[in-house]
Formats: sequence, C-alpha cells, structure tokens
Amino acid sequence: PAKFNTEIRESGGWDMWRKIAAQDPAFGHPDKFCSDPEQTNWMSATVETLDDRIIPYIKNICKRDPFTGKVVTGGIVSVKDSSWLLSWTINRQPQFKAQPKGHCLVWVYGLFSDKPGDYVKKPMRECTGKEICMEWLYHIGVPEDQIEELAETSANTVPCMMPYITAFFMPRAYGDRPDVVPAGAVNFAFLGQFAETKRDTIFTTEYSMRTGMEAVYTLLNVDRGVPEVWGSVYDLRALLDATVKLRDGKKVTDMDLGLIERLVLKEALKKIEHTDIEKLLKEYNVI
Repeated sequence: PAKFNTEIRESGGWDMWRKIAAQDPAFGHPDKFCSDPEQTNWMSATVETLDDRIIPYIKNICKRDPFTGKVVTGGIVSVKDSSWLLSWTINRQPQFKAQPKGHCLVWVYGLFSDKPGDYVKKPMRECTGKEICMEWLYHIGVPEDQIEELAETSANTVPCMMPYITAFFMPRAYGDRPDVVPAGAVNFAFLGQFAETKRDTIFTTEYSMRTGMEAVYTLLNVDRGVPEVWGSVYDLRALLDATVKLRDGKKVTDMDLGLIERLVLKEALKKIEHTDIEKLLKEYNVI
C-alpha cells in the first residue's frame, strides 16, 4: 500500500506547534500526535445516489425510507466483517438545500485503509471513488453482477483521505497537551482539540468553543465561569430522551413485538404501575 509522507509542512499547524513546544515543555509534545499518520488515518467517501436503484438495499438494512425527512441510520452502521472495518451513515435527507430531489447522501469510511477489500482487492487508500462505492455496495447486499454498473451509473462517489483524523485520540500522558492558558502566560493561549481542559471530550465543536471561552475569560480577567460540561452520560432522563428520539419518538409500547415479548412487557408495566419509574417513562414518552 502507498505510504504516507510524514514530512511536516513548514509553517503549517503542526510545524508551528513543534516550534512553540521546543521553547518550553509546558507547551506540550506535538510529536505524540502528529508523527505517525499510519496510526491516525481514516479513508472516507461521500456517496451520492443518483436514482432509486440503490435505495432498496439501504431500506433493507435501516428498515427506514431515507426520504421521509426523519432519522435514517440513527448513528453509524458498522460492517463487522469488512476488512476495511467499513462503516456508513445517513443523516436526515435532504442534507443540503440544493440537493436534488431523490438523491441520497451517504458517508462511508474505513479505519483500515491499508488492508485489501473483500470485493475490491485493493487497499482503500488506493481505490477510486467508484471502487470504494463497489465495496460498500457489496457489503449492503447488492448482487455481484450489478455492483460495478450501480457504482458507475447510479452513484457519484468522492473519496477523501484524512491522515490525522484520529490524532487527538493517540495515547498521551498529562502534559502532552498544553493548558489553555499556561502558567505565566499573559497574552497568548492554546485553543482547540490539542489543548487541555477539564472533563470535556475531544472531537466535538463544544470542546473548541470551551477552550476559546476559557482563554478569553482568563486572559482578560472576565468574571464569568466557563459553562460546565453537561453530564448527560450520567443523566437517566437525557438517555431516555435520546433513545426515544433515535426511534423517531416511537414508544416501546408501540413496537411490533412478538407474543412472548408483549407478555413480558405487560408484566413489567404492572410492576412499575403507580411508581416514580412509571411517571418518568411516561414523561419522556418511553411508554
């Protein structure tokens, strides 16, 4: 497979951080994150369906029509037997105002860009958009004698290599990322995904915004607290609400269940009748 060029571009972001960090260890250790793109890359592609020939295969997996304007995949669909560790996701359609009616946008990506595919026997990073689409079509169940034709005439696929997409997830120790405002700093700060701020999770827009707020409030002595990170992962109400929304607001009691499942649900509802649990589930439209 093709190898990445690991030479850092002069005057680019990584190069700038390296030069700054060389002045003081408190400014972090960029090489922990930027030295090996073989460990930090994804290969992705955007597939635009051009007609209705691929849509039935999407429906068969999602059990949803992508053109309803509602949730389609509700997250990512991971192809567990893919040599590329291929995943794909479809947001609510249309995704863009000028998107042609009847066209569906699919984001496809693979973690192992250096491995040969299962249908296209090439590493993902060496594939054209059409070949990536062919591999995806193979994994969603398109008959092999139709794969190349559909990839050619029923879809337009644009590939994109992201060498450092998971760089901020690389193993690190405290101090490898600089504090937003290092000790003694009076007129500069570090912002974004490679700065250290408490409790928040990188890979989110909120992380970058919070480091900016922290920098401004600290350097300008603004008497205002940076908004606390919302602890939704520990909030049962938020988890219930998110679960129902993923199901387009459909209640558990409206699910198409088998006889045994219906009986179990009926007994469970009896157990919680007139309790705070029942009240909570009703409040968040679970039942």
